[in-house]
Amino acid sequence: MPDGVDITRALRDALHEYADVTFRIASTAPDDRLVPAVRAVWHALWEVGPGGEVTPSYVSDPVSAEPGTWKITVDFGHVPRDDRTRTPDLLADLLHHHEATPATLDTTHLTPEEHTLYRNPPASSPEDLPPVGEPRMRR
Repeated sequence: MPDGVDITRALRDALHEYADVTFRIASTAPDDRLVPAVRAVWHALWEVGPGGEVTPSYVSDPVSAEPGTWKITVDFGHVPRDDRTRTPDLLADLLHHHEATPATLDTTHLTPEEHTLYRNPPASSPEDLPPVGEPRMRR
């Protein structure tokens, strides 16, 4: 695990037990490093799976309900457990690569307000995140 990225036991346990997980990425890094890191994480989550043949069924747009915190929900579908459980280390490497540290990777639930944000992102969403209306099943 890269220096500066904490992966919680709760996230590792959730990925071992469940195929539907909401990731929480929290970092004190400035937005000019954190936003590109979140975008890289979003793209990488679509590729989790053996040889790209079995990939997640769904990866939500990232939602930031508070500064420095992003949430992404993933339905891994038929992605094997071994591939799911390696995901936090992949994401930690990306956060480290983009210098979006210190950071914490955790699991969480969405609030009703955040469900609304998924459907109706605020106009202030960073421009380089996936736009509203982009197909969710494939990039």
